[in-house]
Amino acid sequence: MIMSIISIVAGYAVWTVLFLGGSAGIRTVMSSSHDAAGYSSDVAVLLTYLVLSMVASIAAGFVTAKVSKVKVKRDSLILAGALLATGIPVQISNWSLLPVWYNLAFLAMLVPLTIWGSTLVPSKRSV
Repeated sequence: MIMSIISIVAGYAVWTVLFLGGSAGIRTVMSSSHDAAGYSSDVAVLLTYLVLSMVASIAAGFVTAKVSKVKVKRDSLILAGALLATGIPVQISNWSLLPVWYNLAFLAMLVPLTIWGSTLVPSKRSV
């Protein structure tokens, strides 16, 4: 049970560090495409954020599976649910500031990519 909790927390932390750190980098590199509050309506910038979210989700699922080892599917689903439960209020709070397609794409990719990332850890079962 402890390893399950640690695996979920580790995956969540990986997603958070990658996305927030990557977002800060994007805002720095593409600063002219952001307003004073840090928002952008530039399609290229928004697609960059979506790619960052994809990478963070895959990495988070991978880390959770790597740490969990036993209840990989369950722990990955819990992580995906936690990311979605966090993402929904964040996207709702930014709904009027970002295009609807961005908000929906961001949320739609969280669960499947997190779960897919968890499948990238090689199984240690013998065939």
